Amino acid sequence: MKFPFTYLLLCLAIAGCHAGPQIENFEQARRPEGITTIIELRGGIAEREHVEGELLEVREDGLLLNTREVREGGVVERRLVFVPYTAMEDIGLEKVNLSMLHEEDNWAEDDAPPKRREPDRETLRQLSRFPQGLSRPLLDKLLEAQGQTTVDVIDGE
Repeated sequence: MKFPFTYLLLCLAIAGCHAGPQIENFEQARRPEGITTIIELRGGIAEREHVEGELLEVREDGLLLNTREVREGGVVERRLVFVPYTAMEDIGLEKVNLSMLHEEDNWAEDDAPPKRREPDRETLRQLSRFPQGLSRPLLDKLLEAQGQTTVDVIDGE
């Protein structure tokens, strides 16, 4: 009779323990914005080397970002930009220390370049501002707020 009671207490004690990452230590989970994402573009894709902005939505064929670029005179320009996976060299996520497209292990300058892999879309989706997806009416409102009629698309072909 004493054994089941001791076993029950042990189970309750184990259930009360918490191991692993905790939400109070993960800032991105406690704020409404998507995580800041830096996308390195493949050479020759665009006049710039990377795109940086808030990750809004993860789609089957690429990522939608709300970019913020400082222009001449300190003018900040915000744009909604879609970057297809075919245009990406790598994806870096702010404060998560996560690289999504390259295997960086055991790679030296003398070796072949890192092997390209598919991004973990589920991880990206969970870190985006709209993990459930962005409806067309909401996208239209965001475009209107940015002064755009369509999303800027970086050509990945």
